[in-house]
Amino acid sequence: MKNNIRLFLSGARASWATYMVDLTPTVFLGMHIPRTILQSLFFVYLAKAAGGDDLARFALIGNAIQIAVFNVMLAMEEVIESEKWNNTFQYLIAAPSSWFPSMVGKSMAHYGDAILATVISFAALIPLLKIEISLANLLHSVPVILLVIFSATTLGWSIGAFSLPIRYGFMICNWFAYAMIVLCGVNVPVSALPPAVQFFSNILPVTHGLQAIRALIDGATYSNVFPLIGAEVLIALAYGSIAWLMFGYRMKVTRQKGTFELV
Repeated sequence: MKNNIRLFLSGARASWATYMVDLTPTVFLGMHIPRTILQSLFFVYLAKAAGGDDLARFALIGNAIQIAVFNVMLAMEEVIESEKWNNTFQYLIAAPSSWFPSMVGKSMAHYGDAILATVISFAALIPLLKIEISLANLLHSVPVILLVIFSATTLGWSIGAFSLPIRYGFMICNWFAYAMIVLCGVNVPVSALPPAVQFFSNILPVTHGLQAIRALIDGATYSNVFPLIGAEVLIALAYGSIAWLMFGYRMKVTRQKGTFELV
């Protein structure tokens, strides 16, 4: 247990150190924050022009969550894929300890960045657009927001594990992240999509969690949204299990072959 904690803390320190180097105050204030706000603002203004304040409110909630989901999915895929490009994958294979605590630790800065993106989006857009959202209800939904971010993480990990032998993992993850804007009820309700498309919506992370967040912000209790939260948890566990098994499989195959070739 102590060894796993040390591995986790070591990975977390490395994660935050890299994050702070990449995002200097100038880059953070001049590029990162404006990008976060503008990415959400585009869809919210589009919704406001198309459907007024109600649709703008719908889009604001969806995009404040989606910006975090987008960031964390790409980052988590990169956490796994970077082991390949940095030539550290072989050390994970050879190490006598579990790879899991280290990989989770290396993800910590990205979790923080995703949460910060959601906070910035809500804090900037609610007063800017004068959208009526109760602060108490918004805070009430925070645990589900964290669940949705974690749920999206598991999909990013899964894609990273599947794409280890190829060169296009980031592109695949990018495709999924954009597809989720359409499929997961970010700007339009899932019920407005064709039935065949709704099937894919319902097996993706975020969809059920986002519906629960909207209900909680509208004043629902946790007992009202428990089925939605339960569905989001099950989906997160499913994708997390896939990521665990696939990454373990990649390590086993590489250990057996004695080489890791890009194809």
